Amino acid sequence: MKLIGILILCLFMTATLGFSTSKRACTKKNEIYNTCGTACPETCEYKPTICTMQCIEGCFCKRNYIRNNNGECILKKDCP
Repeated sequence: MKLIGILILCLFMTATLGFSTSKRACTKKNEIYNTCGTACPETCEYKPTICTMQCIEGCFCKRNYIRNNNGECILKKDCP
């Protein structure tokens, strides 16, 4: 009986681990998925000076890219 319980626990842990580490796809150009991104992403209009330390899961602009008014990730130098 204990063996069945251990097997069920192992199956549950394997399924949970596989789901949580699966790579999710971002649909917009120049985005990457991050399990621990910033809560205060920089945009062309907003340059955060102070931000709380917390992990936000989701799609973020790649390095050296920033969101414009349309929510697209563009190179920082291309901000209007």
